[in-house]
Amino acid sequence: MKFRLLCFGSHLFVSFVIALLSVCLVFWLWYPSPLDKALGVANIFLLLLCIDVIVGPLLTLIVAKQGKKTLKIDLLTIGVLQLAALVYGLYIVAQGRPVWVVYDSGRFEVVQAYEAVADSANLSQDSFRLGFVGPVWASVVDSIPTSIGRGEAYYQSAFLQIYDAGVAARVASSAISLDVLKRFNKPEIVVSILSKHPEANAFVPLAAKEKALSVLVNKDSGQPIAIVNLSPW
Repeated sequence: MKFRLLCFGSHLFVSFVIALLSVCLVFWLWYPSPLDKALGVANIFLLLLCIDVIVGPLLTLIVAKQGKKTLKIDLLTIGVLQLAALVYGLYIVAQGRPVWVVYDSGRFEVVQAYEAVADSANLSQDSFRLGFVGPVWASVVDSIPTSIGRGEAYYQSAFLQIYDAGVAARVASSAISLDVLKRFNKPEIVVSILSKHPEANAFVPLAAKEKALSVLVNKDSGQPIAIVNLSPW
């Protein structure tokens, strides 16, 4: 029994370290807070991760027996299956990572990797290649073909432009007073969050799949300051 517990503990420790690295990858690089909440990835990923971390060591506890001829093969099989499950889970999560935050008509829209269409043939669109470290800020271009709806333009890099001074001016003109946030959120929470971003003096709504957030901006420059977990409506 001591041998089994030793194998179980070792496997559990290794699984925990790998899980911790996976959490850092997902929530620091792919889904910087609070976009993880806006896209609803946290609960699903953490559940899958917990199952993966627990099942592997439990199987090791069951099969581990000192002197067993097939022990190495059994442990290798468990490790490969556990790693395959983790890689598949990370692949699915990576497909949903936010790649663009696009401004249009008074609000921002989060675009995820699986729905984004990047024009790899157009070298001028390098800014909109599907990266793995945080989303790129952008805006829909002024002129869009009549065959393309503005809602569809969010997802195609061919109809996007970088967040430049012109976009910043439009954002500044449509930005909303921070006092409005107190209508839809607890005032004390609003005050607490805003105290961390003293340079912000307005906000713009941000639409996402699971939860709408707010983008704090500086109304003088039109530059985004931070995405915060405050409902804009």
